[in-house]
Amino acid sequence: MRAAADARAEPFPGGRYYVVGCGFSHINNDDPIVLPGKRGAAHSHTFVGNRSVDAATTPASLLGGESSCGDVGDASAYWVPTLFAERQAVRPLFAVGYYVRRTSEPIRAFPAGLKMIAGDQNAKRPQPLSVVGWACGGVGAPPRSAVVPTCPPDRALHLRATFPNCWNGRDLDSPDHKRHMAYSVDGRCPRSHPVAMPTLVLIFMYPETERGRPMQASGRYGTHADFINGWDQAALEGLIGALN
Repeated sequence: MRAAADARAEPFPGGRYYVVGCGFSHINNDDPIVLPGKRGAAHSHTFVGNRSVDAATTPASLLGGESSCGDVGDASAYWVPTLFAERQAVRPLFAVGYYVRRTSEPIRAFPAGLKMIAGDQNAKRPQPLSVVGWACGGVGAPPRSAVVPTCPPDRALHLRATFPNCWNGRDLDSPDHKRHMAYSVDGRCPRSHPVAMPTLVLIFMYPETERGRPMQASGRYGTHADFINGWDQAALEGLIGALN
């Protein structure tokens, strides 16, 4: 994990941050947030982080597990819809997770067991690029497309998902998996979700897709990303505390 002293002057990531680097873990048709316990019932997902994630995964089962991420203490689960080209699953080159302070008030670490989703897997129209989007270029390239573009050989494809950073202070999940979370506005959390937390920005980098008509398993506009907190809580609180 690398810490930045201050990134407020830079367009991205937009605040003081830590970054976690992760390799590919596995692919399956499970979703332990939306379809818990229903093995094989989801569209295909690509996972980084905890290597054991399947439909039966719980926050407790993640703790201390083997991870494809390089930081001791992070056994969290991170996943996105699988990308396909010419009907073949495309493995990401790597993924990075930025934990960024984007609020004027101090932030708190994610509570143990928190689940959250960025984007909408059922979207039938373009979603805001500030939440989920695609681009050709390096990690810092801003999202420019709501659908998967084709990228030339000299420019890698990447997906960026930005999770909400304000919590209602009570619930680790909600019936729609979103209501317990909200996005800050102009650096402040709404009264309904008063607990400021880091903004998790998850980026998946893929090889060029000039050939193959790339598409994602969740459909043309259904870009999304999921997260379950599997951090050693003391380690996470120490890291996040350093951003205040």
